[in-house]
Amino acid sequence: MPSKHLKSSGIPGTNVEFTYTDSGLPNGAHSYTTLILVHGHTFHAGVFRKLQLLAAAEGSARIICINRREYEGSTIYSPPERAVFKDKNQGSATDAQRLALLETEGLHLAYCISNIIEQCALPADVALVGWSLGNTFTRAAMVSITSDLLEEDRKKILGAHVTLFILWDPPSHALGIESPPPPHGYVPLLDKDLAPEQRGLVFGTWVASFFEHPAYKTKPAVHKADQLLYRIEEAKKPPTFHDTPLPELLALTNFAVGGISDTAITEPCFIPAVQEIIDRALFDTATREAWTLGGERAAVKVAYICTEASSWNIPWAMWDIQHRIEKANDKELSIAFYSIPNANHFFMWEDPKRALASLMECIKVRVGTT
Repeated sequence: MPSKHLKSSGIPGTNVEFTYTDSGLPNGAHSYTTLILVHGHTFHAGVFRKLQLLAAAEGSARIICINRREYEGSTIYSPPERAVFKDKNQGSATDAQRLALLETEGLHLAYCISNIIEQCALPADVALVGWSLGNTFTRAAMVSITSDLLEEDRKKILGAHVTLFILWDPPSHALGIESPPPPHGYVPLLDKDLAPEQRGLVFGTWVASFFEHPAYKTKPAVHKADQLLYRIEEAKKPPTFHDTPLPELLALTNFAVGGISDTAITEPCFIPAVQEIIDRALFDTATREAWTLGGERAAVKVAYICTEASSWNIPWAMWDIQHRIEKANDKELSIAFYSIPNANHFFMWEDPKRALASLMECIKVRVGTT
């Protein structure tokens, strides 16, 4: 079984702590790959439990899952921080304040990860994996390597151990990507026709559904908004968790955090701040260079997983990043893209064996075997 909630601290002097679970040392091995996973909206680190159990049974990798702030014992946001998360109709936060908040969260996460590396005595083969909305935070952590606020000893620990970043199913909102124009772009969390208390529950079903996007009926996929499904009128396959007992589902989720912080990141008011983070993380060679510790280490690699049966904003995000990488035409900014057919956003719960195999396939990127 994965360990119960362990703790790692954020920026020194702030009293910010993160809880995490650990699948443990793979069969007593001294050399192995560690996947550090950061979860998304509503579903906390518990959603990776099947992956951790499988990794422990197979001895294929060590999987550590961090609970973001507000989830499962990790430090809640302060009143001033919560005020910045409020959207433009509720508060008065500026773009600069939103960017500063994301940068600070990236620093907290970077400190947390460096401390976990020390606490667990991890080998120098760590992949940092953001899943869903967690990608906003892992990209902010990626950028933090260039910050003067990250202590030099932490930079050295991170640079010496983290060899790969994996973006796993980031929705377009998590990457600051504009939605397609109406009537496209539906997301229950932003549906003003639903009562606020209904949005989380409707979103939970919607995001866990299987979408048969017309875009993927041809190869290569057709990268157009009108080739994506936005709602499912009649599902051919039930959504993940449709038959999960309520106590078990509640053990994987926290529906309250959306209204506190997470949903705000998906609102238009956060787009400029998120875009700034993504531009620096994925499209600025200075960030990749900083991870080499001045040339002492090999360049950090980046991989991207997109499950084709996920909601529209998952493929929409990958297409955008693919097009930008192609346009940049810079080997230093390369990303290895993996499109997974017949898999939805909860790949790790529906088919943990195949999901883990997909993550391990990404690991090959760091040694140039793919």
